[in-house]
Amino acid sequence: MLLIARILLFIQIVIIAAALGAFGSFFGLISISLLLGADSREGALAMGAAGLMPIGGLLGAGIGVWVAWKAITGLNKAAILGGGFGLLALAMASVGGWFVLEEMADGDPYDAAKEPTAHIEWRLSKLVPVEQIKPVYRYTMRSTFMDWTLSSHWDDPYFREENGKTILRFRASLRWREDGRMFQVWNFPKHDDRTTVILDMPDDPSPSEAFSAWQPVEGEHGEAVRWRVDPVE
Repeated sequence: MLLIARILLFIQIVIIAAALGAFGSFFGLISISLLLGADSREGALAMGAAGLMPIGGLLGAGIGVWVAWKAITGLNKAAILGGGFGLLALAMASVGGWFVLEEMADGDPYDAAKEPTAHIEWRLSKLVPVEQIKPVYRYTMRSTFMDWTLSSHWDDPYFREENGKTILRFRASLRWREDGRMFQVWNFPKHDDRTTVILDMPDDPSPSEAFSAWQPVEGEHGEAVRWRVDPVE
Protein backbone atom coordinates (compact mmCIF):
# COMPACT_ATOMS: atom_id res chain seq x y z
CA MET A 1 0.00 0.00 0.00
CA LEU A 2 2.82 2.39 0.88
CA LEU A 3 4.59 1.60 -2.39
CA ILE A 4 1.42 2.34 -4.38
CA ALA A 5 0.98 5.62 -2.51
CA ARG A 6 4.58 6.61 -3.30
CA ILE A 7 4.08 5.85 -7.00
CA LEU A 8 0.80 7.76 -7.10
CA LEU A 9 2.28 10.74 -5.29
CA PHE A 10 5.31 10.80 -7.58
CA ILE A 11 3.27 10.62 -10.79
CA GLN A 12 0.75 13.20 -9.64
CA ILE A 13 3.36 15.73 -8.57
CA VAL A 14 5.12 15.40 -11.92
CA ILE A 15 1.84 15.83 -13.84
CA ILE A 16 0.83 18.87 -11.79
CA ALA A 17 4.26 20.44 -12.21
CA ALA A 18 4.22 19.81 -15.97
CA ALA A 19 0.79 21.41 -16.30
CA LEU A 20 1.86 24.41 -14.24
CA GLY A 21 4.98 24.78 -16.36
CA ALA A 22 3.04 24.61 -19.63
CA PHE A 23 0.32 27.07 -18.64
CA GLY A 24 2.77 29.27 -16.78
CA SER A 25 4.93 29.64 -19.87
CA PHE A 26 1.86 30.38 -22.00
CA PHE A 27 0.33 33.09 -19.83
CA GLY A 28 3.70 34.37 -18.67
CA LEU A 29 4.93 35.01 -22.20
CA ILE A 30 1.66 36.72 -23.15
CA SER A 31 1.74 38.93 -20.06
CA ILE A 32 5.36 39.94 -20.55
CA SER A 33 4.82 40.58 -24.26
CA LEU A 34 1.79 42.78 -23.60
CA LEU A 35 3.72 44.75 -21.00
CA LEU A 36 6.42 45.32 -23.59
CA GLY A 37 3.85 46.62 -26.08
CA ALA A 38 3.38 43.57 -28.31
CA ASP A 39 0.30 43.45 -30.56
CA SER A 40 -2.23 40.82 -29.46
CA ARG A 41 -4.41 41.01 -32.59
CA GLU A 42 -4.86 38.26 -35.15
CA GLY A 43 -3.98 35.59 -32.58
CA ALA A 44 -0.26 35.64 -33.44
CA LEU A 45 0.80 36.27 -29.85
CA ALA A 46 -1.30 33.43 -28.50
CA MET A 47 -0.03 31.07 -31.21
CA GLY A 48 3.56 31.95 -30.38
CA ALA A 49 2.96 31.42 -26.68
CA ALA A 50 1.28 28.09 -27.40
CA GLY A 51 4.40 26.98 -29.25
CA LEU A 52 6.39 27.36 -26.01
CA MET A 53 3.97 25.33 -23.92
CA PRO A 54 5.70 21.96 -24.58
CA ILE A 55 9.04 23.44 -23.44
CA GLY A 56 7.41 24.87 -20.32
CA GLY A 57 5.76 21.53 -19.70
CA LEU A 58 9.08 19.68 -19.95
CA LEU A 59 10.79 22.13 -17.60
CA GLY A 60 7.89 21.83 -15.17
CA ALA A 61 8.03 18.04 -15.35
CA GLY A 62 11.76 18.11 -14.64
CA ILE A 63 11.23 20.25 -11.56
CA GLY A 64 8.32 17.99 -10.62
CA VAL A 65 10.57 14.90 -10.69
CA TRP A 66 12.95 16.57 -8.25
CA VAL A 67 10.14 17.73 -5.95
CA ALA A 68 8.40 14.35 -6.12
CA TRP A 69 11.59 12.45 -5.25
CA LYS A 70 12.20 14.72 -2.29
CA ALA A 71 8.61 14.17 -1.19
CA ILE A 72 8.52 10.36 -1.34
CA THR A 73 11.91 10.03 0.33
CA GLY A 74 11.48 12.71 2.97
CA LEU A 75 7.85 12.49 4.07
CA ASN A 76 6.63 10.11 6.72
CA LYS A 77 4.30 7.20 6.02
CA ALA A 78 1.10 9.04 6.94
CA ALA A 79 1.93 12.02 4.71
CA ILE A 80 2.79 9.78 1.77
CA LEU A 81 -0.44 7.78 2.14
CA GLY A 82 -2.48 10.93 2.54
CA GLY A 83 -0.81 12.73 -0.34
CA GLY A 84 -0.84 9.81 -2.77
CA PHE A 85 -4.40 8.67 -2.23
CA GLY A 86 -5.70 12.12 -1.27
CA LEU A 87 -4.60 13.74 -4.53
CA LEU A 88 -6.02 10.79 -6.45
CA ALA A 89 -9.37 11.13 -4.67
CA LEU A 90 -9.40 14.87 -5.32
CA ALA A 91 -8.67 14.34 -9.02
CA MET A 92 -11.39 11.69 -9.32
CA ALA A 93 -13.89 13.91 -7.50
CA SER A 94 -13.03 16.86 -9.74
CA VAL A 95 -13.47 14.84 -12.93
CA GLY A 96 -16.67 13.25 -11.66
CA GLY A 97 -18.02 16.61 -10.53
CA TRP A 98 -17.30 18.11 -13.94
CA PHE A 99 -19.29 15.38 -15.70
CA VAL A 100 -22.15 15.75 -13.21
CA LEU A 101 -22.28 19.52 -13.72
CA GLU A 102 -22.18 19.06 -17.49
CA GLU A 103 -25.09 16.65 -17.31
CA MET A 104 -27.10 18.91 -15.02
CA ALA A 105 -26.37 22.03 -17.05
CA ASP A 106 -27.08 20.38 -20.38
CA GLY A 107 -30.66 19.20 -20.30
CA ASP A 108 -30.84 19.61 -24.08
CA PRO A 109 -34.55 19.86 -24.91
CA TYR A 110 -34.01 19.75 -28.66
CA ASP A 111 -34.12 16.57 -30.73
CA ALA A 112 -31.40 16.02 -33.32
CA ALA A 113 -31.92 18.13 -36.45
CA LYS A 114 -35.00 19.72 -34.87
CA GLU A 115 -33.46 22.75 -33.25
CA PRO A 116 -35.58 25.94 -33.40
CA THR A 117 -34.70 28.71 -35.82
CA ALA A 118 -34.25 32.29 -34.67
CA HIS A 119 -34.88 35.21 -37.03
CA ILE A 120 -32.77 38.25 -36.23
CA GLU A 121 -33.20 41.76 -37.57
CA TRP A 122 -30.38 44.28 -37.25
CA ARG A 123 -31.49 47.85 -37.95
CA LEU A 124 -28.73 50.12 -39.23
CA SER A 125 -28.68 53.85 -38.59
CA LYS A 126 -28.78 54.68 -42.29
CA LEU A 127 -29.88 53.46 -45.69
CA VAL A 128 -27.24 51.23 -47.29
CA PRO A 129 -27.09 50.59 -51.06
CA VAL A 130 -28.28 47.06 -51.86
CA GLU A 131 -25.10 46.18 -53.74
CA GLN A 132 -23.02 46.84 -50.60
CA ILE A 133 -24.94 44.62 -48.18
CA LYS A 134 -23.63 41.11 -48.87
CA PRO A 135 -20.13 42.15 -50.01
CA VAL A 136 -19.58 44.37 -46.96
CA TYR A 137 -21.53 43.04 -43.98
CA ARG A 138 -20.36 39.92 -42.14
CA TYR A 139 -22.07 38.22 -39.20
CA THR A 140 -22.00 35.29 -36.81
CA MET A 141 -24.00 34.04 -33.87
CA ARG A 142 -22.05 32.74 -30.89
CA SER A 143 -22.66 31.45 -27.40
CA THR A 144 -21.02 32.63 -24.20
CA PHE A 145 -20.87 28.95 -23.21
CA MET A 146 -17.49 27.75 -24.53
CA ASP A 147 -17.83 30.45 -27.24
CA TRP A 148 -18.88 27.91 -29.85
CA THR A 149 -19.98 29.22 -33.23
CA LEU A 150 -23.58 28.48 -34.12
CA SER A 151 -24.94 28.14 -37.64
CA SER A 152 -26.10 31.53 -38.94
CA HIS A 153 -27.17 32.59 -42.44
CA TRP A 154 -28.82 35.41 -44.32
CA ASP A 155 -32.60 35.24 -44.04
CA ASP A 156 -34.95 35.45 -47.01
CA PRO A 157 -35.24 38.28 -47.86
CA TYR A 158 -31.85 39.27 -46.51
CA PHE A 159 -32.77 42.94 -45.99
CA ARG A 160 -35.65 45.36 -45.95
CA GLU A 161 -36.01 49.13 -45.73
CA GLU A 162 -37.99 50.99 -43.10
CA ASN A 163 -38.20 54.75 -42.47
CA GLY A 164 -35.08 55.44 -44.50
CA LYS A 165 -32.98 52.77 -42.75
CA THR A 166 -31.71 49.37 -43.87
CA ILE A 167 -32.62 46.35 -41.75
CA LEU A 168 -30.35 43.34 -42.19
CA ARG A 169 -32.12 40.00 -41.71
CA PHE A 170 -30.53 36.76 -40.49
CA ARG A 171 -31.57 33.33 -39.27
CA ALA A 172 -29.72 31.03 -36.91
CA SER A 173 -30.10 27.51 -35.56
CA LEU A 174 -30.51 27.61 -31.78
CA ARG A 175 -28.48 24.93 -30.09
CA TRP A 176 -28.83 24.36 -26.37
CA ARG A 177 -26.42 26.42 -24.31
CA GLU A 178 -25.86 27.05 -20.62
CA ASP A 179 -25.51 30.79 -21.03
CA GLY A 180 -26.96 33.42 -23.36
CA ARG A 181 -26.32 33.93 -27.02
CA MET A 182 -24.67 36.84 -28.79
CA PHE A 183 -24.83 38.12 -32.34
CA GLN A 184 -21.92 39.88 -34.03
CA VAL A 185 -21.83 42.08 -37.11
CA TRP A 186 -18.76 43.63 -38.73
CA ASN A 187 -17.74 45.22 -42.02
CA PHE A 188 -15.32 43.54 -44.41
CA PRO A 189 -12.33 43.57 -44.20
CA LYS A 190 -12.33 44.73 -40.54
CA HIS A 191 -12.65 41.21 -39.16
CA ASP A 192 -11.60 42.10 -35.60
CA ASP A 193 -13.67 45.27 -35.34
CA ARG A 194 -16.98 43.64 -34.42
CA THR A 195 -20.17 45.00 -32.92
CA THR A 196 -21.50 42.49 -30.40
CA VAL A 197 -24.99 42.26 -28.93
CA ILE A 198 -25.97 39.86 -26.16
CA LEU A 199 -29.43 38.67 -27.12
CA ASP A 200 -31.95 38.64 -24.30
CA MET A 201 -32.79 35.03 -25.13
CA PRO A 202 -33.35 32.20 -22.61
CA ASP A 203 -31.86 28.71 -22.96
CA ASP A 204 -35.12 27.35 -24.34
CA PRO A 205 -36.91 30.37 -25.88
CA SER A 206 -40.63 30.17 -26.50
CA PRO A 207 -41.71 30.37 -30.15
CA SER A 208 -43.51 33.50 -31.27
CA GLU A 209 -44.91 34.98 -34.45
CA ALA A 210 -43.99 38.48 -33.30
CA PHE A 211 -40.51 39.95 -32.91
CA SER A 212 -39.19 41.08 -29.57
CA ALA A 213 -38.89 44.78 -28.83
CA TRP A 214 -36.02 46.62 -30.53
CA GLN A 215 -32.88 46.41 -28.39
CA PRO A 216 -30.46 49.34 -28.83
CA VAL A 217 -26.95 48.36 -29.90
CA GLU A 218 -24.53 49.73 -27.34
CA GLY A 219 -21.87 51.98 -28.83
CA GLU A 220 -23.62 52.21 -32.20
CA HIS A 221 -25.85 55.29 -32.28
CA GLY A 222 -29.18 54.61 -33.97
CA GLU A 223 -28.69 50.86 -34.47
CA ALA A 224 -30.94 48.23 -32.88
CA VAL A 225 -31.59 44.49 -32.94
CA ARG A 226 -34.59 42.25 -32.32
CA TRP A 227 -35.46 38.56 -32.72
CA ARG A 228 -38.18 35.95 -32.81
CA VAL A 229 -38.15 32.13 -32.74
CA ASP A 230 -40.02 29.72 -34.99
CA PRO A 231 -41.85 26.80 -33.38
CA VAL A 232 -40.18 23.40 -33.72
CA GLU A 233 -42.01 21.26 -36.26
